[in-house]
Amino acid sequence: MTNTDQSSSLFWLVVAIGIVLLSMRYGVGTLHEPGPGFITFFAGAILIVLSLALFFSNFRDRADRSSLWSLWAGLETGKILYVILLLVAYIFLLKPVGFLISTFLLLVLLFRVKGSYRLKTVLLMSLLVTAGSYLVFEIWLKAQLPKGIFEGII
Repeated sequence: MTNTDQSSSLFWLVVAIGIVLLSMRYGVGTLHEPGPGFITFFAGAILIVLSLALFFSNFRDRADRSSLWSLWAGLETGKILYVILLLVAYIFLLKPVGFLISTFLLLVLLFRVKGSYRLKTVLLMSLLVTAGSYLVFEIWLKAQLPKGIFEGII
């Protein structure tokens, strides 16, 4: 198979079928009483549909064939590596520093990657997203987010 999209779509089709079959072993349940395999079953089913759509869409687009390297042309790989390093640092800082500070700092640095926002806008967007996430997960859903240095305060 010469088209990389077709090859990758077949790979993801096999993975998706495996996910669906293994999810059925755990039990899917119903909409009102979902089983342990409920979410993974439907995620696998969606992946099956998407991989089949990608596979068959390549038969239409035969004229626009390009190599795998052309996908990376024009990308700023420095920014990609910067974002990956930020996410790795976030993983390591999340527990000791806490959700609020580490998420705020991550968002500030990620919004600065774009480069077209003013600092005031970046700080406001980061604050709003961090506060909104905290309200949804910690207050509304009662998830236990890492407190870090705020352990005794909040």
